[in-house]
Amino acid sequence: MSQKSVLIKESILTDKAFLDNKEATIAAGNILLENGYVEKEYIASMLEKLETQSFATYIGNGVAIPHGMAEGSKYVISTGISVIQVPNGVDWNEEKAYIIVGIAANSDDHMNVLASLADSIEDLEEAKKLWSETSVDKIYELLSENI
Repeated sequence: MSQKSVLIKESILTDKAFLDNKEATIAAGNILLENGYVEKEYIASMLEKLETQSFATYIGNGVAIPHGMAEGSKYVISTGISVIQVPNGVDWNEEKAYIIVGIAANSDDHMNVLASLADSIEDLEEAKKLWSETSVDKIYELLSENI
C-alpha cells in the first residue's frame, strides 16, 4: 500500500466565501473526508477544537488551521491537508483568514505538518501570494516546497 501524499491538488479550492469560521472549518473537513484522509467523525472533532480552543486554529498572516482534538486523531486515516483560498477573508478570532488549511494528522505527524506549513507562510509576503493566487497548480507548487 502506497503512502498518500499529504497535499494533493484535489484538496485545494480557490475563490471561496464563508459566512463564518464554523462554515469554513466544515468545508475544510469535508475536503479531507472526500479525499480519504479522515472518517466523517473527524469533522466533529475539528468543530470541537474550534469551539473550545479557537486560539489554536489561527496562526497569523491570514492563515487559519482548523484541525481536530487530540482524541480525534483516531478518525485520521492518513495524514493530509486541505487548502481553501478565501479572497475576501473570513472572520477568525478577531482576525481575517484568507487561507484555510484543514489538517488531519496522526499525533506523530501533527507537529511536522505544522512546522512545514509555518515555513510556507511565516513571511507575510509569501502568505499574501497564497491569498490572491487563483491557480490550484500554483498554490500546490508554493505549498509543496515545504510539505
